[in-house]
Amino acid sequence: MAKRFLLILLSIIIILPSCLVVKEKEYSDVEQTISLSPKPEIPMSEKLVRSKKGDMISFIPEEWFFVNVNEDASSDIIIMAVNPDYTLGVVFSEIRKNDLVDGIVRKEGLLGLARLSMDRRARKTGGASKLLGKYTPVEMGSNDFVKYEFSSAGNMRSIAVVFKSSLDMYYEMTMMPMSFSGKKLPPYDEINKILRSVMATVKF
Repeated sequence: MAKRFLLILLSIIIILPSCLVVKEKEYSDVEQTISLSPKPEIPMSEKLVRSKKGDMISFIPEEWFFVNVNEDASSDIIIMAVNPDYTLGVVFSEIRKNDLVDGIVRKEGLLGLARLSMDRRARKTGGASKLLGKYTPVEMGSNDFVKYEFSSAGNMRSIAVVFKSSLDMYYEMTMMPMSFSGKKLPPYDEINKILRSVMATVKF
């Protein structure tokens, strides 16, 4: 009886670490959840971003303006806005629903949606876009997001945020620096402050 008990105990000891390793690997790309103030840190305009279904709205920073996207751009793009210097832009887009996407979100929540978003971005750019750091769950008032950073054109650092609306539609907001104007890019801390301010106005 004692020998059988020891065998069972040894089996548990041997199996348990392997389970822990798998679980650690599963979440090794995720930062701890952060909570942010649901109030903008910079002045915001009254220019409204609105999804086609009306289940998501947001506002853009003061003095920013909307631009017409190229006809060749993805039909998933809702709107793009830029700052007066054309050194920073924000793109709102829809992540189309299908059985695969719905299944991933049911299983992994917004983290799965963020991973899917990054994977698609990498494939569309032939691997040029790479994840920088880890995925970060963000709580802002009653709203939940997952944020991640990635390398974009010219190895610049862009930031994407994914979220799900009350109608179970999936959206992405991407803040990206732009260098074609030749002007100095905003500091990284300033870009994050602008991102947080736009996030604070998102209603879904």
